[in-house]
Amino acid sequence: MYKVSVVTPFHNVDMGMFQKCADSMRSQSIGFENIEWIIVVHNCEPHYLPLLTEMFKDDKNVVIKELNDGIRSPGMPRNHGMLFVTGPYVGFLDADDSYTPNCLEVVCHEMAETKSQVVTFRREYELETESLHPHTETVMWNQTEWRIVMDRDNYQYDKMFSGLWPFTTSRLFDVAFLREHDIKYSKEVLWVEDVWYTAACLLQADRVCYLPQFIGYHYFINGGSIIQNSKKSVDDLYECFKSAGIILDYLTSQGVDANDTAQTLFRLLTRYYLASDLSVEDRRAMSEMARPYLEKFRRMEPSKIHSPEECYMSYHLSREVLTNPENPTDSPALKEAVNGWLVMMEILRNNITTDYGRRYHFDQIETLADYQRLMPMTDYENYQRLIDLQANIGENEILTIAPTRHYLVNSKGQRVPCTESHLRPYMEAFATTMKGHHNLLAALVEPRSKQTNDGCSVESLESVMVKVYMWHYHYARGKCRAEFSMPDDLFFKTEPENEMRTICRYALLDSDVDQIVALNTQRVADLFDYITTHRDELIAELREADSQRADEVEKAFASGQPLAKTLWPKLERIVAFGAGEYYEATAHMKQFTGEIPHNNGYYYTEETIYGRAVADDSDLFETFPSGSFHEYLPQEEHNAATIFSTNAKSGEPYQLVVTNSAGLYRYVTDHIVCIQETQMDKVLFTIY
Repeated sequence: MYKVSVVTPFHNVDMGMFQKCADSMRSQSIGFENIEWIIVVHNCEPHYLPLLTEMFKDDKNVVIKELNDGIRSPGMPRNHGMLFVTGPYVGFLDADDSYTPNCLEVVCHEMAETKSQVVTFRREYELETESLHPHTETVMWNQTEWRIVMDRDNYQYDKMFSGLWPFTTSRLFDVAFLREHDIKYSKEVLWVEDVWYTAACLLQADRVCYLPQFIGYHYFINGGSIIQNSKKSVDDLYECFKSAGIILDYLTSQGVDANDTAQTLFRLLTRYYLASDLSVEDRRAMSEMARPYLEKFRRMEPSKIHSPEECYMSYHLSREVLTNPENPTDSPALKEAVNGWLVMMEILRNNITTDYGRRYHFDQIETLADYQRLMPMTDYENYQRLIDLQANIGENEILTIAPTRHYLVNSKGQRVPCTESHLRPYMEAFATTMKGHHNLLAALVEPRSKQTNDGCSVESLESVMVKVYMWHYHYARGKCRAEFSMPDDLFFKTEPENEMRTICRYALLDSDVDQIVALNTQRVADLFDYITTHRDELIAELREADSQRADEVEKAFASGQPLAKTLWPKLERIVAFGAGEYYEATAHMKQFTGEIPHNNGYYYTEETIYGRAVADDSDLFETFPSGSFHEYLPQEEHNAATIFSTNAKSGEPYQLVVTNSAGLYRYVTDHIVCIQETQMDKVLFTIY
């Protein structure tokens, strides 16, 4: 008899991603042979079933079943898989996720020892792209405890049903219990089906166990998932509203305070509602479906799960949007959200007790208008003496509570403070660019300068990004995420005067490069200029290391074709900012790169990472959540006041005014953008 069963719904999953899932199952410390793995091939393209059958042809413990029911929900294949379960416990593992190595062994032991019918553990997450919403749990349990066991008569509903509590995948269930109570995924709940299923299990179980410290599940957050994809068909969106109603009615009927769950669900529904193409009649009908639940909303109390800003927005946003079907975008809360109120308020709240926060009364600011009234616009001169106090004396909590970690040197030689939270979105964007590619990284990494007296380095943004990426993403998170033409340690050891030569030498040695990455196109143009100028010397060095590759490089030079594709036949694209002041550099670069797609990547500045290119070979950018608050200063009006994105005129230039988490408040930058369109969750713009 198997010690545990696992049911996996499989719907057109990338086989490379599924291989990671399979590897995690094979490496379980409980022993793969002790696991019954039931894979349900659900509404898949025809080639997947033979692939999976071949993949597991020698594994007697793997059961592959097919289900073609036309229903886009993982609940139905999970129900189908349960028909074949023979183990005492069951877990649900999605095909693009994985278990940590000792997950099943640890949780099976806890189930047996505590005699619980449900055991809940923790989940880590990985974002496919940095712009996705990280739907994962933060809990109210005491996390110094390994195990919390509760019988039904002492359930702690406030902790069990708060935040994002409902995931079935980070739980094991007692199979006899599920069958005794006939608990299945509902055919009526086709959106967030986990909420209904988990609630049914928890509310009918006699004993449940929580493991607050144990991470057993690796959750890959996929941009194509039902939750993440905001734009819905009319029929799908009706199903979402219907499912939410069924779930909330069930929780309420069982005596559960569903206020937290209701506001979480309706914030998602509001996002879909605004992003989808709906007639006024459809909006009215959905408004009527939502109204009974919206009327019961109570303002949530701030907690570690919900910030004060989130409590405010959760209470107001859905109520204002969904109860005004004729003109839902008139919602004041929506306009505040689009204009960045949540980000701005979080920055101010975190820094109320700083010297700067006390001087400008951060504690009195409740609206965007308050902020503009109480906070003057600033420039570098306003911060010069304060930055000197931090850097030269070692003072702290002047501008931010969080310590400054680096000073980024801008084009004027000025030191711009940088905290960890300020740098994080830069690094996530940089890591997303590298991930899954064989990269030629054309970046010049400066030697670490003498530390300032507050323990910070002073260097370029480019240098900091490469160093932090290598140490905290490439090494710490596993080199398999990205490959590089140059050995990793040479980014740190090469003398500045030899750095471009070293990059070019190793780039020419490597025929497998599929992506060239640089902060801007000037750096890529410089790389090709160096290669062509020093061609004979580089080929001579190359011949000593690899004569066959040297012959290939000589042929590439002699071909008369754009050099990039002939040097690196696998090259797919160039990622480097090439708009605005870099247009000339981009044109020069394309003499070498020809028709290879060029992506402008990200609009990195020392003050903010403001946006990313919407597509290859496009000069249009879109904003994404970066942890900075932005205002816009009109260029055509003398002594103009700043405006927000919802008031910007299409096609007109604006100077970017930034408030960030590194201590710059209403800071007028040198960067000029031209807003093309303001959408619900982003702004489309070009660069001057």
